[in-house]
Amino acid sequence: MTDSVTESATESEIESVTDHVANTAITDGRYRIRNVGSGLLLEVADGSRRSGARVRLGAEDGSEAQLWRLTPVHPGGALFHIENAASGKRLDVTGASPDDGVPIQQWSANAFGAQEWLLEAHVDAPGTYTVTSFISGKPLTAADTPGAPVHQWEDVDAPTQWWRFERQG
Repeated sequence: MTDSVTESATESEIESVTDHVANTAITDGRYRIRNVGSGLLLEVADGSRRSGARVRLGAEDGSEAQLWRLTPVHPGGALFHIENAASGKRLDVTGASPDDGVPIQQWSANAFGAQEWLLEAHVDAPGTYTVTSFISGKPLTAADTPGAPVHQWEDVDAPTQWWRFERQG
């Protein structure tokens, strides 16, 4: 009986994530990711290539530190790995923490949910998405100044948690 309960829970989780697919027009590819509240881009601090480097907002400068490669965790799904084009490292919740205010970093690829992100389209703000950590259920959140660190926070449905994905060739 335990196996069927576990199997049902897994199927339920998959269905929950799959329900968002219809609302997600994002496909695998390279993107600049712009915060709606500030107009600034998601970037790796100082263009660092090391694991543990913080992710922050920055003014557009054309660097690869501001370019991200999205690949679906499972084909056709709404869960993505978001990898920095310059470093080859993934967007990651520090310590896989569920807490508000935990900084987002880049880290070498692993098979842990701290590097899986659910993209949910906003029906009331076309072209914008909430980027939510699969492991914590909390969205990427940022202030509105260059250099502001990106962290996770409970969903408050505000422009500081909305993002535009600008496809790059």
